[in-house]
Amino acid sequence: MNVINVNNLQKTYGNNHVLKGLDFQAKEGEVIGVIGKNGAGKSTFLEILMTIKQYDTGTVALFEEDIKSLSTNRLEQIRQQISVVLQPTQFYKTLKVEELLKLFKAYYKSPLNIKEIMKDFKLEPHRKKYFDKLSGGWKQIVSLAIAFLSQPKLIILDEPTTGLDPHMRNILWSYITDYNKRTGGTVILTTHNMDEIELYCDKVMLINNGVNEIYDTTEGILASGFTSINEFYLTKVAI
Repeated sequence: MNVINVNNLQKTYGNNHVLKGLDFQAKEGEVIGVIGKNGAGKSTFLEILMTIKQYDTGTVALFEEDIKSLSTNRLEQIRQQISVVLQPTQFYKTLKVEELLKLFKAYYKSPLNIKEIMKDFKLEPHRKKYFDKLSGGWKQIVSLAIAFLSQPKLIILDEPTTGLDPHMRNILWSYITDYNKRTGGTVILTTHNMDEIELYCDKVMLINNGVNEIYDTTEGILASGFTSINEFYLTKVAI
């Protein structure tokens, strides 16, 4: 099943035509990296997938349902199947890690056990710490744990490892890939770390000048003569 099906997507801000006919598909279980220069339209594209931003023309189907044709109630049901982790992440400064997890468990009406979640994400040593006092890496891991509480079918990650050291990046990715294997969920992410794209993504979409200039598997891109995804990216976005 196609979790996402986008055809001829267009979005304009005033005189700025950000998306100019973008096409995109994502299947169950895929991890897809969306790359491009700053201002290429990556965040706009993700916000449309999150259903928090309107688009001008084209079609966007989530879980095989055209989102513009949905009732308010049905759209809310679709949103409950999507989790988002943004960068930077901010939560209530006066809440501890365990309190945050309990709060969002109640909000999502999640059947998952908080103790098991803390164990899975190695959060027991931090459960009594205030979220605001955690390092950037542990804040992102708490954010990921909260995102998984809703047992989403689609996770959208907007530069989730920005500012993290290599050790914390590796830990975060271990949780993302484990989620993907266990649940068959779909992961869409943006990142400027091309090594992450090469290591963890099944497919890559390069947004350039408002369209998906390239949408291929990482293997397909490397087989076309590039020694790395970083070389591919620098070649394609060169001015």
